[in-house]
Amino acid sequence: MTRAAAKPGAALLGVTHPHTSGRTRALIEKSIPILGAWDDDPVIEHFTKKFEIPQRSLDSILDDRDVNIVLIHSKSHSMVPLASSALRAGKAVLVEKPGGKSFEDLETLVRAVEETNGICQVGYSYRFSPAVRITDEVLETGMLGRVLQVRLHGGCSLDEAATSHLNQPDDIGGAFFVIGCHLIDLLVHHLGMPDSANAKIPKFGGLFGPGSREDAGIVVLEYSNKIVSFDFSSWDPLPWVESWAISFYGHEGVLHARPLPATCELFLKEAKGRFNAGWTRWNETSFPIAWASEKTEYTPDLAEIGNLHFFRREVESFLAAALGERPVEIPAAHARDILKLITACYESSAQGGQEVRLNKNHLLTKSP
Repeated sequence: MTRAAAKPGAALLGVTHPHTSGRTRALIEKSIPILGAWDDDPVIEHFTKKFEIPQRSLDSILDDRDVNIVLIHSKSHSMVPLASSALRAGKAVLVEKPGGKSFEDLETLVRAVEETNGICQVGYSYRFSPAVRITDEVLETGMLGRVLQVRLHGGCSLDEAATSHLNQPDDIGGAFFVIGCHLIDLLVHHLGMPDSANAKIPKFGGLFGPGSREDAGIVVLEYSNKIVSFDFSSWDPLPWVESWAISFYGHEGVLHARPLPATCELFLKEAKGRFNAGWTRWNETSFPIAWASEKTEYTPDLAEIGNLHFFRREVESFLAAALGERPVEIPAAHARDILKLITACYESSAQGGQEVRLNKNHLLTKSP
């Protein structure tokens, strides 16, 4: 695709993920032609009928020179094979998070990107919250002083922890993996990779039945100059992600941030930059549209996404990268680091919370 291509042709490979309709609507709003969709799941019939998209074979989409960008929303075990095939066919790829079923999958995807010199963005959509931008500003300018402690909370709502989508047999985990990866994305984006992880991610017997992989999780992550705690609930009673939060505690200030509805609360001992001393509280315009909407014929397992705010911003970012106007905002190498860290958490939990160190060549080592 040349930089002059104002309206690149798009196609969809895999439509079973509930984020598919949100990104599809974001493309339609920008008048991006969607030239076809493929999936081997029966929901493809309902999806293509709803959005009036041609149903095509996988090979015909990959061979079509008018298809410049591909969005992948398949089951986790198919994400990397589909993304790699699209990259080798010369397409720019946006693949739904976590990008694959395991750390090894993401290693394979990174190699495919390197071999093709291709464009591949991983769909961590919460990164496009304005609260993330404010957090970047506060941390990069050092307003909080020395940040010594960070605390994250996340959860899985709407009883999704028991759905088949969050319990795919080849995945390395359940709700902590499929939903918790959003919080790990924000952590790694803001702070980089930790040196070690200690984790407990239990499945409690007799509480919620065998249809879910884990019920809760708590992780301690150590850096050379700070410590981080991350706690996660698979059974959040709130209807979407109101409980998600990340807090940074420095010796000159404190920041509490929430991705959606986007909210920041900043305390500073002294005025710095554009912020006064004391508390500054901000929230984006309230969201009358919930993040999750309702189940449909093409999303029978999970409710489709009703709130398009993040997807609109994400599609803008991806199209700019596909046109060569900017770097990829969330590359496959970053998604690999997320799964490296999540893998370390599961390994630690399997060893009763034993420390697992993360070294620079992407191998995991247990402490003696």
